[in-house]
Amino acid sequence: MSSRKPLRLLVIVLALAAAAGIATFALARRSPAFTEPPREVPYLDGKVIRYPPSFADRAKLSFAPPETAGLSPVINVTGTVTFDPERVAAVGARIAGRVRKVYKYEGDRVKSGESLCEIESAELGQAQASVLSARAHEEAARANETRESQLAEQRVSSQRDAELARATAAAAKAELHAAEQRQRALGGEGSGEIGILVVRTPIDGKVVESHVSRGQSVEPSFTLFRVADLDRVWVELAVFERELGHIHTGDEVEISPQTNQTVVLKGKVAHVGEVIDLDTRSSDVRVVVENKDGSLRAGQSVLARIHTATLPKPVLLVPRDAITSVDGKPTIFVAHDETSVEPRTVTTGGRDGSRVEVVEGLAANERVAVSGVFALKSELFR
Repeated sequence: MSSRKPLRLLVIVLALAAAAGIATFALARRSPAFTEPPREVPYLDGKVIRYPPSFADRAKLSFAPPETAGLSPVINVTGTVTFDPERVAAVGARIAGRVRKVYKYEGDRVKSGESLCEIESAELGQAQASVLSARAHEEAARANETRESQLAEQRVSSQRDAELARATAAAAKAELHAAEQRQRALGGEGSGEIGILVVRTPIDGKVVESHVSRGQSVEPSFTLFRVADLDRVWVELAVFERELGHIHTGDEVEISPQTNQTVVLKGKVAHVGEVIDLDTRSSDVRVVVENKDGSLRAGQSVLARIHTATLPKPVLLVPRDAITSVDGKPTIFVAHDETSVEPRTVTTGGRDGSRVEVVEGLAANERVAVSGVFALKSELFR
């Protein structure tokens, strides 16, 4: 018994020492020396984001209530430049033949009536020969009619002979008219070489396509040249259904090439489509643009800014910089108190150059972060 007593005392002493050490460590953790330092970046606290004043200063975070005002939306869409159908001409061969000469090539400027090329055609030669023959018959018939009329008046020949001469002259005149009409239909002219068709441009403009070369055989359905006046062009836009109601004929439009948006051309909406495409949920909008300096080319991709003339009604507006995208959804930061904000998903509507309409998710008496939004989002949603 006496040998176990010192061992038991040793165990008790060690246990007391361990308890004292634990108590000392706990008191030390509660002392100011072990207090966790304050956070210097925003952090999530439930549904709100808290941030220290130092962060607000660094990020230049500021707040403002939404503006209640009218909004005439500016709709931004992409489009494609096309020819104005009134200012483009497809010049065809009309007849079968062989190209003898080519006067104009792609890129050349032309005036209405100017020669583009020459085509040798046996068919045209026959038509022109028929005109010459019919003209000779018509002249002979007229001369005979005059002579028979004079003889009838002098009672040298019968009245019947005079009537027969008049009928023959009328038939010859009809045959000449038919021959000339066929010659015109084939593109032939009253003067010039027999069997040579001179292909001419019907409009002023520039040769934008050329599909001929000397010695080439052509058919009546063959398009030899395409001539276009690019001083005025069309821009075809595809506008989504939700924005279509804001657009009206006559609305002002700014057009810029995708590759150089410093170039701005003015245009006007000429047509708003009546049919919605079931796949894209969009409709065609046509804009007429004056292009005197040739900045736009057919087929070119452009950016269009449509300034709608919709009568504005009071709506809630926030600066465009106040809205950011979180998980693909438009989001704003609404002030919760002096050092916290609530991220809130909203539904947006129309927009102009600097403001966006908030349709749902914001009240008029709330304050929204209008600057420092990017820094706030970057710290939280990396």
